[in-house]
Amino acid sequence: MAGSVKFAISIPDKEFKELETFRKKRGVSRSKLILEAITLWKQTKERERLIRLYEDGYKRVPENLRDTEGWEKASFSVLSHEDW
Repeated sequence: MAGSVKFAISIPDKEFKELETFRKKRGVSRSKLILEAITLWKQTKERERLIRLYEDGYKRVPENLRDTEGWEKASFSVLSHEDW
């Protein structure tokens, strides 16, 4: 890995054994597994941030009943023609 940094961490024995079993089944190195975990964590945090922004937007400008009923009717008319 170009530009890589080595670091040591301490984790409980049980989690280490689970990690080892999981990574061996997947056929990846510890470094690769930890990098994937960090990437997933970052993506999750970004998704959570975007959800908070979305929710805050609705708190600032809540839906009104008239708009909701209109969207419901439009959705029904479009989706009722779909083969489910």
